[in-house]
Amino acid sequence: MAPKVTLQTIADAVGVSRTTVSNAYSRPDQLSDELRERIFQTAARLGYRGPNPAGRLLRSGRAGAVGVVLTESLAWAFADPYAVEFLAALAGVAESARHALLLVPCPPGEDQREGIRTAVVDGFCVFTLPDDHPIVEEVLCRALPTVFVDGPLIDGHPFVGIDDRQATADLADHLLALGHRRFGVLAFRLRPDGWAGPPDEARIASADFRVTRERLGGILGATAAAGIPRDAVRVYEAGVNTRETAHRAARLMLARPDRPTAILCLSDQIALGVLDATDELGLRVPGDVSITGFDDIAAAAPAGLTTVRQAAADKGREAGRLLLAGAPERLVTLDHELILRATTGPAPT
Repeated sequence: MAPKVTLQTIADAVGVSRTTVSNAYSRPDQLSDELRERIFQTAARLGYRGPNPAGRLLRSGRAGAVGVVLTESLAWAFADPYAVEFLAALAGVAESARHALLLVPCPPGEDQREGIRTAVVDGFCVFTLPDDHPIVEEVLCRALPTVFVDGPLIDGHPFVGIDDRQATADLADHLLALGHRRFGVLAFRLRPDGWAGPPDEARIASADFRVTRERLGGILGATAAAGIPRDAVRVYEAGVNTRETAHRAARLMLARPDRPTAILCLSDQIALGVLDATDELGLRVPGDVSITGFDDIAAAAPAGLTTVRQAAADKGREAGRLLLAGAPERLVTLDHELILRATTGPAPT
């Protein structure tokens, strides 16, 4: 067996004291960024993944908490209906096992690697992070039970989601059957860089949020199969998944003289923002434009929104069960359902 790597092993390799190495993990403000990074790189090369905070603080080695890694801010997590439903269900499972939730927000522009390294948790639930996000590597380096929900999909690790590509293809096929041939697509983030606007083909192809990539793929695949020219399907990246950002994007899309006859939205929150814009512009739904959402949140039915129903609560419960079971390697694909309501109708002539 290889000799055990300790703080002293790393200290000798870097040429610093053991206390300095310890401070890199427990008191980062005591070191320069350059020295801390050199210590972490040496530790990674030697196979040392950092001290176990739970083992350091609790004699039992159990923290009694689950870390939930979010792709947006905490304010968003408590305001987005889909996220709230997911977190409530996950919290219910955790609470039944006398565990708490530790939320770690990772919005664009914030470096939360230290928060992951020092999180005193028994496992992680990663909720909709991009494929190449540096936090994903930090989570995996902790070598704790980890479940990924909605993305990314990583070989050898449990995943909970739905067939997003088929779900949006179902929506597109529904609109195609109603005679629509000119489409708009309002998407949330393709990449975690804070950008918004009409993405070019290279940006669409490089989308590293699995959910965005799959849902766009379903729409573009279904319209292409129906012979719709690519330039008749206009994609607009609204950015963060809120009603307000979607409202601004929808006004730009609907103000065009060749506006789409149908707008597919990658979430219900985005679709509700589009409905706000159609009200302001005096457009009839579905007489002038049809609108679809995704999720079937509580506000979708009163709005008469055609959408895809996915059970956010089921995702939360399944993720919780997998974590409490030690995160066995499983690919869990939950069902989805096309819900037809009043916001879609025949294409205007």
